[in-house]
Amino acid sequence: MTLPPLTTAELPGGGISFRKTGDGPGLFCLHGLGGGSKSWQRQLAGLSDSFTVVAWDCPGYGGSQRRAPTAQSYADAAAQLIEHLGIGPCYVVGHSMGGIVAGRLAGSRPDLVSRLVLSCTFWGEGGAADAPIGANWAKRLDDRRTMDDDSFGLARATGMTGPDVDEETFEAVAEIAGEIRLDGYEDACRVLSSSDNRDVLPGLKMPVMVVDAEHDSVVRRDRIEPLVAMIPGCRTTTMQGVGHAPYIEDADGYNAMLRAFF
Repeated sequence: MTLPPLTTAELPGGGISFRKTGDGPGLFCLHGLGGGSKSWQRQLAGLSDSFTVVAWDCPGYGGSQRRAPTAQSYADAAAQLIEHLGIGPCYVVGHSMGGIVAGRLAGSRPDLVSRLVLSCTFWGEGGAADAPIGANWAKRLDDRRTMDDDSFGLARATGMTGPDVDEETFEAVAEIAGEIRLDGYEDACRVLSSSDNRDVLPGLKMPVMVVDAEHDSVVRRDRIEPLVAMIPGCRTTTMQGVGHAPYIEDADGYNAMLRAFF
């Protein structure tokens, strides 16, 4: 599967790298903590017949420069990229950490988001910006510091995928995770630890769909259900047979779900 080339947009606050393909309404994809623009390879390939699909590397990932490690700072960077590419208002899909950023983007710049998918995500840990990061994120950060790329990728893929994942998909998830930069990973852990989208979620006016996955052990349903309850008129979909990477574990099902909603 051929990936579109990685391109960097020089934006206020620093360059942001992304992949772009297709023609049609804009579809902007934001990856999670263990991902990158490559995470969306099966959406870039499978949806480009109907959409202009853009997958970014969040600040500190891929070729993107770091920014202040807050959801608002990352949302501002996303808004800048959407405006730079001229694809707004667009459909937005945010997965896990990317869902926190996407929620903040939709709340702060609703003019850029026509429909929103929050995939396997929650509203954030809500810790103080200057507090130590949560124990869960600290453990993952320590793993990134101490493991080689291959070992870290395998560890993350094991936690992210469901019990019936095929070898090719597992290896793809592991490869992407193994490429994550340490500085970007540390910043992203701080974003997760300090974010709290409860101030913006109830005010969302665009159609919103929340997606969870049957075997997701990273963001469990007890974290997703309160998110759903907070968003007026929110739709829900559960992906069966997959873990925390449904966009690649069941790409055909995920893409069909996005087509139906968009």
